[in-house]
Amino acid sequence: MSFFEELKRRKVFRVAATYAVVAWILMQIGEVTFPALNIPEWVMSTLVVVLLSGFPIAVIFAWIFDKTPQGYIKTDSPETENIGGMNVKVDNHPFYLQKRNIILVLGVLVGVLIGTYGGSTLTSPDADDKSVAVLPFDNLGSDENDEIFSDGITEDIISQLSNIKDIRVIARTSVLQYKGTTKNIVDIAKELGVNTILEGSVRRIGEDVRIVSQLIDIKKDDHLWAGTYDRKMKNIFEVQTDVAKKIAYALKSKLSPEEESRIDQVPTQNLEAYTLYKKGKEKYYEYTESGYRESIDYYKRALNVDPIFALAYSGLGDSYGQLFSNTRDTLYRDLGFAAAEKSLKINENLAEGYKALALLFAYTGDSNNSLKYNLKTIQLKPGFSDAIGNVGLRYRNKGDLSEALEWYLKAHKMDPFNRRNHWHVGFTHELLGEYKIAEDLYLEGLLKHNDSFECLSALVFYHLNFSRPNKAKYYLDELLRLRPNDNRSVRVALSYFLNIKDFDNAMVFGLKIKQQNISDKISLAFLEKRLKNNEIANKYLTDAINQLDGWIKSNDQSANAYYQLAKINSLSGDYNKAFDLLETMVDMGGLNYKRFMASPFFNNLRNDPRYFKLIDRIKTIIDRERIEAGLVS
Repeated sequence: MSFFEELKRRKVFRVAATYAVVAWILMQIGEVTFPALNIPEWVMSTLVVVLLSGFPIAVIFAWIFDKTPQGYIKTDSPETENIGGMNVKVDNHPFYLQKRNIILVLGVLVGVLIGTYGGSTLTSPDADDKSVAVLPFDNLGSDENDEIFSDGITEDIISQLSNIKDIRVIARTSVLQYKGTTKNIVDIAKELGVNTILEGSVRRIGEDVRIVSQLIDIKKDDHLWAGTYDRKMKNIFEVQTDVAKKIAYALKSKLSPEEESRIDQVPTQNLEAYTLYKKGKEKYYEYTESGYRESIDYYKRALNVDPIFALAYSGLGDSYGQLFSNTRDTLYRDLGFAAAEKSLKINENLAEGYKALALLFAYTGDSNNSLKYNLKTIQLKPGFSDAIGNVGLRYRNKGDLSEALEWYLKAHKMDPFNRRNHWHVGFTHELLGEYKIAEDLYLEGLLKHNDSFECLSALVFYHLNFSRPNKAKYYLDELLRLRPNDNRSVRVALSYFLNIKDFDNAMVFGLKIKQQNISDKISLAFLEKRLKNNEIANKYLTDAINQLDGWIKSNDQSANAYYQLAKINSLSGDYNKAFDLLETMVDMGGLNYKRFMASPFFNNLRNDPRYFKLIDRIKTIIDRERIEAGLVS
């Protein structure tokens, strides 16, 4: 008899398999239930050590002994059905019908179910003990400015808590949706993935204000802290600072001297300037060109009241940066840098000032400085989700998709209802080839914001990339219906009609664009060339080339600049130059080969062997990024 057959006869394999399944189930149960029951981590570690140590003992025991109706006996007799003077019944059923094997399979299924579903049920909303959502404070006043004031208190407490490294606080864009909600706090906590909720109310009468707040532990259904403040309006910032500190203490978070110093900072002594600044922030977060322009007006009015209001200058930097991104008008770029730098002259440790600088550098193509200043922002304010997401943007633009996904997921966890975060996480998944995940994220974003430009436009291009023009048209129609005055919607329509070769409609939408950027001008040149209007087409191309030349000379490190130049050279018939530029685009991180394949500008390149060689090169890079992101082994 061979050694393998002897192992089978002594049932060593069966014992080993049964032990492994039982041990696995026990570890799954422990992993799920121990945190919920507040059992110390060392108990789980001890359980794992014991189970691992017991495995060789069980195997040795199986080799030496056998279980019979008379108990355990030493297994040293020849293979026979008569063991210890007793006839032991052997199960002759097929393997899949043997009772012990059915039990074994059921055990495996139970372990899988516990591991898959048990954790999400018992540890919901989140295993992180130091996570908090500050719900919008109820306004008990009647004046319109009281509403802005109560929302401002909510936002400032969030901002203060964002200074604390070991507390994950949900960003203001995700909590403001619960203003006036009838949902209970347990459901809200699950939706936001936090264990504690701060809620409160504000009553303002003249110069007197009363603020009542309470911090609730969702898991224990217990009040961790509650406070009532009666203050004069001029002392309102003391309340926000004190509430942030009380939350930190309640969550057993030890503040460093630097964190405490930043929490103690007062943004302005002028409440009128403070109110105007808050109105500006509200407009900025609409993420529309008109919103950016309105926010600039509010920030300027705030600075007229308080000329040294650093946050208002940083707000200007952000809004000008966004306008520069939309229009490529260098005036906005210069105004943005001037405002951001001014904010840091007033307060050299202002996280918002560094974030504005980082945004401007990103939009001018200087990704290294963008990364530098975003990381500085996060160092000063670890919970600043906008800056965290912008780090992801930098990595994605450089083609480091695995690193980008990590940062975007972190930002999304802090701000799950942010209009842009669903798109950022979804688009990164799309670039990584995780198309179903991407589409689901876009659709989830629309459930939260049905007029989301980012998700609607993403779905247009997503379906165009897969040659589904009818589905793309559905989302384009929704975009134009819900955001008819958004210049970006018109650009998406131009791209759509170019893609489906409806050049008449493409021209209609191209001429509707209010401020044409480089891509718009190249598209219009393409259309004018088709109409044999070469003089007009060349004018568009000359303008685009001049802008691109200035863009690249100003330290541009953007793959998109080379993509646009490749379009121009393909359109002009210089295919060798177009391929060289596309190779440079890939070198710099441009990996959106689906966009490249769907673009009508490169139709003339498709019969060249270099076309598919370039696509294969991009796919190879993406495969590597998928492995690094843990999406494939």
